[in-house]
Amino acid sequence: MDPHQANSIAIRLTAGWISYCTRRGLGTPRRISPSDAASFSMLAALFMISISQPPQPTTGLPSAGPINRRPQQQIPSKHGLHDTIHRLDADMDTYERSDLQDLALQDCIPLEQLHSQAEEILKSSPSLGFEDALAEALVKWFKKDFFKWADPIKCPRCEGKTTMRGMVEPTAEEREKGGGRVELHKCDNEGCGGVFRFARYNDPKVLMKTRIGRCGEFANLFCLFIRAIGLRARYVWNAEDHVWNEYYSPTLKRWVHMDSCEASRDEPMIYDRGWGKKMSYILAFSITGAQDVSRGYIQDWDEALKRRKQGSETELKKILDEITQSRRRNLTPEDVKTLQDEDNAHESWILKSKEPSEIDGEGRISGTQEWKESRGEAGGTSANPKPL
Repeated sequence: MDPHQANSIAIRLTAGWISYCTRRGLGTPRRISPSDAASFSMLAALFMISISQPPQPTTGLPSAGPINRRPQQQIPSKHGLHDTIHRLDADMDTYERSDLQDLALQDCIPLEQLHSQAEEILKSSPSLGFEDALAEALVKWFKKDFFKWADPIKCPRCEGKTTMRGMVEPTAEEREKGGGRVELHKCDNEGCGGVFRFARYNDPKVLMKTRIGRCGEFANLFCLFIRAIGLRARYVWNAEDHVWNEYYSPTLKRWVHMDSCEASRDEPMIYDRGWGKKMSYILAFSITGAQDVSRGYIQDWDEALKRRKQGSETELKKILDEITQSRRRNLTPEDVKTLQDEDNAHESWILKSKEPSEIDGEGRISGTQEWKESRGEAGGTSANPKPL
């Protein structure tokens, strides 16, 4: 094992150690300082270097374990979402990369601060588990302090308004960073001539530097951050042009909605009842499988069924089940059973009717008013969105 590998493992051990000690109340009653964490990282690195044999990979439930890679397979299907589903499934391996998780912890995520905030949240909401409080702290920090919503895009010269003039070819630098699509925004003041190129990047490493985007960039990077702090994550795709995330709560025993664009946690009806969004397909992806979670986010299921015209429900379930089986084929029978029990419990929760809440009629926070109205996401009381 070389020093770089040892350092990578040490960083992740440190994050887990801080989380464990905080939750169990071990050690001295003071908070863990940065110097404590640095000392532990150094000791862990030295210990890992001293081990003569590299650790053997495990196949347990994915927290920081190896990726269950498997060869890409073409499943014949007449369903219109077939290619999209397989693309989204393949993308999940990105969030398990240890180099990206380490970079997020080193350069971006204030882990000690988030743990302290989680402790405060638990004091006022004792029914939550630590994972729930940590997720709450993470989504609020990400929205308020870390990532910026792109619109309205101001002129880089005069700070005035700009208008999008269309898509342009990426530069060599933008292409190298993975920016295949670039929006060109020009200043409305003809005398200024300011131009802003908004490249739509997909690489989380690039997004950690640019820190700007719309829902695609938000959900992409946030999924990595959920994994980096030790929570299990899902990427949730909606056919009506929105994406968000979920994390698994051991306390609630289900997957929990999180939307970093809105600083929202556990508000699954925010889109249907809040934004007034008419949705059809909502699919969730993790490194242990794929699931149709549409009914958990849609109030009137009979109406939603009329909008699901991409193919048969049987064929859709078959595709998702085959992906899930493929993802779990290298796990132990015990772990497969645990995951299946979780699936069944979450499915039962999805089928329960959701009670009305304070989010009814609230439009989305992110985006300009004109843009939200054009997408049918302004809600009934969008002039007064909920505070962050």
